[in-house]
Amino acid sequence: MKPDFRRTMIWLHTYTGLLIGWLLFAIFFTGTLSYFNDEITQWMQPEFESRNSSENQHLALINLSIAKLTAQGKEQDNWHIDLPNTRSNQWRLQWQQGEIRQSLYLQGENGDQVMPRQTAGGDFFRTFHYSLELRNVGGRYLSGIAAMVMLLAVFSGIFTHRRFFRDFFTLRKKTLLKTLTDFHAITGIVTIPFALMICASALVIYIGLYMPWSAQYYLEGGTRELNQKVTTYLPKVTPANHFQEPITDFSVIQKQLEKIWGEDHQIKRISFEHPFDSNGRIIVERSKQLSLSNKADVLVFSAHSGQSLTGIPLERTARQIRRIFYGLHEAHFADPGLRWLFFISGLLSCTLIASGLIIWLNKRLEKVKQRHMGHFIVERLNIAGIAGLMLAVLAYFYANRLLPIDIDDRARLEITIFLLAWLVSLLHSMLRPVNNAWLEQLLLASTACFLLPVVDVIQQSQRLLQAIEHQNWVYIGFELALLMTGALLYKTAIALYRRQKKPMNWQVTRSNIRNKPNAA
Repeated sequence: MKPDFRRTMIWLHTYTGLLIGWLLFAIFFTGTLSYFNDEITQWMQPEFESRNSSENQHLALINLSIAKLTAQGKEQDNWHIDLPNTRSNQWRLQWQQGEIRQSLYLQGENGDQVMPRQTAGGDFFRTFHYSLELRNVGGRYLSGIAAMVMLLAVFSGIFTHRRFFRDFFTLRKKTLLKTLTDFHAITGIVTIPFALMICASALVIYIGLYMPWSAQYYLEGGTRELNQKVTTYLPKVTPANHFQEPITDFSVIQKQLEKIWGEDHQIKRISFEHPFDSNGRIIVERSKQLSLSNKADVLVFSAHSGQSLTGIPLERTARQIRRIFYGLHEAHFADPGLRWLFFISGLLSCTLIASGLIIWLNKRLEKVKQRHMGHFIVERLNIAGIAGLMLAVLAYFYANRLLPIDIDDRARLEITIFLLAWLVSLLHSMLRPVNNAWLEQLLLASTACFLLPVVDVIQQSQRLLQAIEHQNWVYIGFELALLMTGALLYKTAIALYRRQKKPMNWQVTRSNIRNKPNAA
């Protein structure tokens, strides 16, 4: 223990950030990408047309969907219609008979069938940032530990950098280490609200997983039984075994939606339960973009008359609060401007973590004459954890474009390539000198960013032309983001290269100057 409270906080801030910094960077980086998971998925399935349908066209799409589902036969137990929206151009129909479920993807005003490539899309980043591709709940435990450590690092960092205003307006440029230290302090101050919100909401989401003892004491089924008790559901439908045709014109229900939900009645999904039974019903799920909670509003109607039926009962207050924290964490409610603010805050948090790892290493190297194995490990993990993760993400995008369309288990193979690319970056960092490894991986990532739009154009030049014609800013924005990222990585690599040509004088202190002999 250090002799005073502030030094203790500095020690705590330093080593909590070091011990789990690489895991935190991976969680924050993939979590930041997941703010645009729908847009990433749209880019990764270029078979869909570039044009997004408006809300005014939804009624025609729904009626056409009902007609196509009716044509599949009268033995289906369930229908599902997923509609395109402002963020996704995916229009999917599903029908189920017993345990067999089939899907059909459509596009265009006439509902032409399309076969999109199989991909995990942007959802991979969303699931990876809390599951870490570990089975069962192991990844969730590690993510929870990382969130708690991040909270410790934030609070201890507040005591470490107690001169907030002075630190915020200070950026020394004489030495690289001082510049990096000041930048670390600035980003730390800016991202305090974001980091607190993200980490606290992450812990609230899985509070039952991290603190299960009360549920295990009072309930035989533990947290699983608790979730079943506090979550409200629609009552099950009991088929009457009396045949009746479902509605063919959704306008009857559309008018009721406009009265209840008002102008913002964007529909995410429509489900038909037992559509050819007299007891069949229609479940209309509202888009989560219009709610702070992660549980979308749901209305229920008769599948034959369109008459309103009893909906889902309200959940308990504690459950609703948890869902609001869930919604805050995912930010699905955010409009484009707010989503970009979340995204930029996430990137700043990533730079905060990365700069902290680099600062720790270089400050230790200043004080030692000979490096040991601990320095070697930290150096290599810094390279693979930061530059290597970016390469792995780019490898994931390249796999989406270069793997054969009809290959089996294609989505899983994309994820495998992501993990293999990350592992290769770690091996490369261990086999090459530190400066060379940084430079080579950054340059490779920069080149990959520049070449990926070229690969896209070579594969099918009409993609970009159609995106420009239909003003599909999702596709155009993704391509521009790749070019901007490539330019930023290239500039960083060039700066490191120029730094290598200079003497590695990270910091000149006053004590060094005083100890120099006088010229006289």
